[in-house]
Order: sequence, then C-alpha cells, then structure tokens
Amino acid sequence: MGEIVMPATPTPSVIGGGENTLLQQVGSALAAFLQHVVLLDAASEKVIWYSSGFARAFPALSENARLSDFMAVFDGLNQCRACSEKGEETPRTVSIVLHGDIRFFEALMVDLEGGTIALKLEDASARTNAIQRYLEDRERLFSTSRTISVSEMATTLAHELNQPIGTVTNLLSGMRLRLSGDKRHHPEVLAAIDQAVDQARFASKIITRIRDYTHSRKPVNEPIDLGGLVCSSVSLLDWVIVREGIDLQMSFGKQPLMIAADETMLQQVFVNLMRNAIEAMRETHRASRRLRIAAYRDHGEVEVTIADNGVGLTPEAENNLFVPFVSTKPTGMGVGLNICRSFVELHQGKLWLSTNEEGGCTSHVMLPLVSEKEKM
Repeated sequence: MGEIVMPATPTPSVIGGGENTLLQQVGSALAAFLQHVVLLDAASEKVIWYSSGFARAFPALSENARLSDFMAVFDGLNQCRACSEKGEETPRTVSIVLHGDIRFFEALMVDLEGGTIALKLEDASARTNAIQRYLEDRERLFSTSRTISVSEMATTLAHELNQPIGTVTNLLSGMRLRLSGDKRHHPEVLAAIDQAVDQARFASKIITRIRDYTHSRKPVNEPIDLGGLVCSSVSLLDWVIVREGIDLQMSFGKQPLMIAADETMLQQVFVNLMRNAIEAMRETHRASRRLRIAAYRDHGEVEVTIADNGVGLTPEAENNLFVPFVSTKPTGMGVGLNICRSFVELHQGKLWLSTNEEGGCTSHVMLPLVSEKEKM
C-alpha cells in the first residue's frame, strides 16, 4: 500500500457552473458527517467532482486523479470496486497511510446512471475510538460493580464464618494437646489432626484477608514465585487428589516466575479453581482422571492453566460462569468464580475459562510478571 503525500488543499471542483452553490453546500454537509464523496467518469476514470471534505482529507487525489490512483493508495478498494461492478452496494473497510499513520474508512462505491462512479468514504477512526472508549468505560463500570458486590458479600461471609472457624481451631488444638500425652493414641491420628488444624488456619487467613479486603480492597503485594505458590496450593488439596485417584502433572519451567502478589488471595484463587476441576471429574472413570497445571511466559506476563477432563462446560453454564448466585453444583452458592475474578483483577490480571481438547474445562489466570527493575 503506497503512502499519499498531501500538497496544499485545492478548491473543490464541480460539474458545470450552474450547480456550484448547491454542490458546495452538499459537500459541506457530507463533510460535517465525516463523509467524503468523489465522482469519477466511468469512461476516463478521472475525477469530475469531489466534496470539500474530500478535498481537505485527500488533496492529492482531488485534482486530475484517476481511479487507478485511488486503487494504489487505498488498500481494499479493489474489493469495493468489484462489488459495485456486480451491482452490490456493500460497504467495505479500506485503509490508507497518511503521514506515516494507517487510517481506516468505510468505503461504498456505486455506478450511477450516465456513466458516473460515486465513491463515498466515511472516517471509521473516530467511530472506532468512540467504541473503544465506550467499552473501556463499561468495563471499568462493571469492574467497580463487581468489586462492590463482592465487598458486600465478603463482609457477610467474614462475620458469619469467623467465629465457627475459630471454635474449630481451638477444639482441634485442645484435642491434640490431650492426645499427645496419651500413649495409646496412633501417630496417624495426630497427623490427621495437624492437617485439620492447618486447613482451619488457612481458612482463618482467608477470612482475615476478606475482612481486610472489604476495607481496603487492595492486596498486600510481595514478590512471590508463582510456581511455588501454585505448588503450595496443590499441597492443600493433595489428600483429595490422592483420594480421587487423579493423575496430576505440573509444568512451570526452570526459571522462577516472579510476580507481585498477595499470597493468601491468589492461593485461594488456585485452590478454588483446582477444587472445581476435581469436582468436575467426579463422573469421569477413576483411571482416566487427569489434572494438568502449567505456566507459560507471554511478553511480560505469565499464564497459569488448570485443565481437567471432566464434564466440561455446557452452553448455559458458559453463559452463566460469572453470574452471581448461579451455580451448576447442587450445593453451590455461585459466588466462587466471582470472588476469584475480583481477586485476580486486583492483581491487574485476568481470569477466564474455556473448553479444552479433551472435552473438559481449562481455567486461565493471566498475571503480570515483575520487571527486572522491580526485582532490584
């Protein structure tokens, strides 16, 4: 695609002096709507009239230009011409290089009666930018709305769960203290109690972070190796993985994947996503259950994937993944993924789910890596 160099803006050309005033008014009106119109003679393919907006936008194509000149500088205009020759009035997106920048236009070419070709170009850049701003504003609004919703829900959960978790921790600690002095106990019992205490303390940390999150809504970020964080999350569910007979494979590469993160927040995310994957394989034959966890670097970011070969995502479930209080689980509340997504977004990351090649579900978590300057 050739680049067009702009000379001084010429005066609009018109067909016949009697139509001068009317065509200039029409040209001004078209320019006001970001539309540029030019008429060409079909036989000679020369420009015979152009609007004032067209003259300002493409002065080099306004005087003594031919259709071939338009084809040379507008990428995609040949397809627009092919449509007009077939009698199809189908707009096409074309592009042109102006002052080193690529500009996009919606082009419509029509063969008029009397051997005239009409070409209308509408600037699509302003519309594209407006749509982009709209999408960004909408996403910020939705993000704020999700944060507020999760904040209100987290306040209730923290209040309702904090006391019973504290009671469970105290009872387990007291039970272990009594059994440790009894020579008749079995070591497996103490080990089981220790695991139960660890789980209760982990739950207590989650509640504490939820309570802090409702006040500050900001994670306490520290440099963390993402691979080690995922491994520690797996260790919290290792007994479930063994019980369910799941074949677990993990791949993180040799280099550390350093991120700035709140350890407890992200650990909760990965534990929840892995628990979902395990539950999704309940109907899969025990010998065929597979859980694949991997991490990939991607231009300053790292993507963690958690893939199962379970029941997968139905179209209905996929549409309602992040709808609050909608769950495919018989006893599910439908808030787990919402909380996970909010936690990931607080780390400037993204969370999404997809169907994988085995028919199961893959959870994707994308997070920014710590730069070399941030490590120092």
